[in-house]
Amino acid sequence: THPAIPETTMLPHSLLLCLLFLTPTSASYANDGFAYDGFSHAMLLIDGVASIAGRALMLTDGAAQSVGHAYYGSRFDSISSFSTTFVFIITPSYSDLGGYGLAFTISATADSLLDALPSQYMGIFNSQNIGNVTNHLFAVELDTIRNSEFGDIDANHVGIDVNTLVSINSHTAGYYTPNGTFSPLSLISGKPMQVWVDYDDNSHHVNVSLAPYLEEKPQRPLLSSTVNLTSILPSSVYVGFASATGTLSSIHSIIGWSFNPNGEAKPLNYSALSGVIQDVRRNDQSGSQVQLGAQSGSHISGGVITTVVILSVFITIVIIIALYVYMKKARKSGEWEIDCGSSSFTYKDLAAATNGFSDRMLLGKGGFGKVYKGLLQNSKQDVAIKRVSPESKQGMKEFIAEITILGHLRHRNLVQLLGYSRHKSELLLVYDYMPNGSLDRVLHGQDKRTVDWFHRFNIIKGIASGLCYLHEDWEKVVIHRDIKASNVLLDNEMNGRLGDFGLARLHNHGTDAHTTHLAGTWGYIAPELARLGRATKATDVFAFGVFMLEVACGRRPIQVNDSDGEPVLLTDWVVDAWESGSLLKTVDPKLEDYVREEAELVLKLGLLCSHPVPSARPCMRLVMQYLVKDVLLPDFQSSFLSLTSRDEEFGQHILSCPSVATTITGLSGGR
Repeated sequence: THPAIPETTMLPHSLLLCLLFLTPTSASYANDGFAYDGFSHAMLLIDGVASIAGRALMLTDGAAQSVGHAYYGSRFDSISSFSTTFVFIITPSYSDLGGYGLAFTISATADSLLDALPSQYMGIFNSQNIGNVTNHLFAVELDTIRNSEFGDIDANHVGIDVNTLVSINSHTAGYYTPNGTFSPLSLISGKPMQVWVDYDDNSHHVNVSLAPYLEEKPQRPLLSSTVNLTSILPSSVYVGFASATGTLSSIHSIIGWSFNPNGEAKPLNYSALSGVIQDVRRNDQSGSQVQLGAQSGSHISGGVITTVVILSVFITIVIIIALYVYMKKARKSGEWEIDCGSSSFTYKDLAAATNGFSDRMLLGKGGFGKVYKGLLQNSKQDVAIKRVSPESKQGMKEFIAEITILGHLRHRNLVQLLGYSRHKSELLLVYDYMPNGSLDRVLHGQDKRTVDWFHRFNIIKGIASGLCYLHEDWEKVVIHRDIKASNVLLDNEMNGRLGDFGLARLHNHGTDAHTTHLAGTWGYIAPELARLGRATKATDVFAFGVFMLEVACGRRPIQVNDSDGEPVLLTDWVVDAWESGSLLKTVDPKLEDYVREEAELVLKLGLLCSHPVPSARPCMRLVMQYLVKDVLLPDFQSSFLSLTSRDEEFGQHILSCPSVATTITGLSGGR
């Protein structure tokens, strides 16, 4: 008999792996296939929100923006002409709206989907690895949301995917009856359905069939394609399921599953599955009733059956049309499936607020497009509207990142995102209006103004407070990745607010962040980020250190030397001045009156934050304590700033200089 692993509670992924290695499972059993008529004693690898509820495998639990995975607990050493069948139920949060679906997957490793995202990525890929041949992944998707980015034909379809969600073949969900007519099915009907996937290693042919629960396998498959899995998959693979939700959510349940890597899958025991379906019905928090098809032995007249079939087809068509109209309206009004916490605006409202995006309302422009001042007609509130052009360097990924992250954040030193809109190929973000513009313009003379020391020190403390909130105090960790003076805006009281979260990434506390490429602005980029491409809290701290020096000195991070035309780093310039005994001479000469103790604190703390060794930099909470003088800055010499982690003295110095505990992360996919 197969050894059982209790799954009544969800276990951490690493713990499940340990249990599996201790379980005396034979490879021969795995290579002979398996059949689960319920999952109370199934040997599975589970992560995300997936769990065993009763006897059903619940890939998602109805929560929004979630991902769930479940794999068979052993790796298959080889698969040739494999076959699998499974019964599933998708219970939507609303009777006709749900998302995003589930997929049967074959992948190279059990960890290959751990960085996957919810919503349109279906818990299979993320924005960076989608389409990569190195994914080594085959999937059959049951997709309940139409996504034109991936070429989806409609919001209710089945697709065959290889390394991407742009299906090599897809079809509206349904099945072919014995007389050859196509009968559509609604994947989010809340009814159990069965899927068959068969692959012939000789012809490289894959067939996918779908039918209502208790119906026989259709003679004509729904999808049929030629796919050479030998060239896509390694010799040793994991098989399982992935599922995801977006703003609209569903409960995705697997009722039974049979798989054979080298032949036809064993048939499922429908008598046993009926009890599992009852478990799903009892555990369904939405109260939706899972409707079974005609049971064997029941007696219903032919006229009633015909009427029910016609009525079912009619209702399904009405649902599809209603869903299509709903999605079309949502796209028109810009109401994307983004869990952002901010309301959306219509293009008409924003055009009215800016007098048709008149040049008289233009505040500035850059590589992303233009920013306008606007007056909302209903609330009479002044706003700033970033109008991202189609040719912008800030693409859809950055736009969605800013909406998703900034829409949830609430802090007095962060620019508040009020909403967003999409009109044809244009993207628009709506913020609180900052009447005093960017700090960059004030510091470096674009405006004929200056900022006194009192306000400069207050701006530094404000941005430090905002960063502490992002790194330590919010429910997730946010790495900004582009801290600089031009991204700090000044409100009507000259308080600094950090904005532009287009490059930001977030992750859970205690876990690694995953970024994908070198991002930021030269002069603010930490050495390890430029060298290794690893973004962390410490790389944000480095940029903040340079920002502190820039505010105190009134010089840009990189400035050309007047004498020889060579570029000079601001950090090096301040260190040289310190070593020559003239540290305070680096303070901006436009500041006629400043507090010497505060200026010295800012300069030394700025250099400490921009230390070349990440572990020497203080965390933002400690930076705040230094700035408000709850904790005294340790007394260190300028020579400490030139030490590296390999120097013998470094360990002694670091003991007297509290440091930031960095979480070094490989760059593999944004949030």
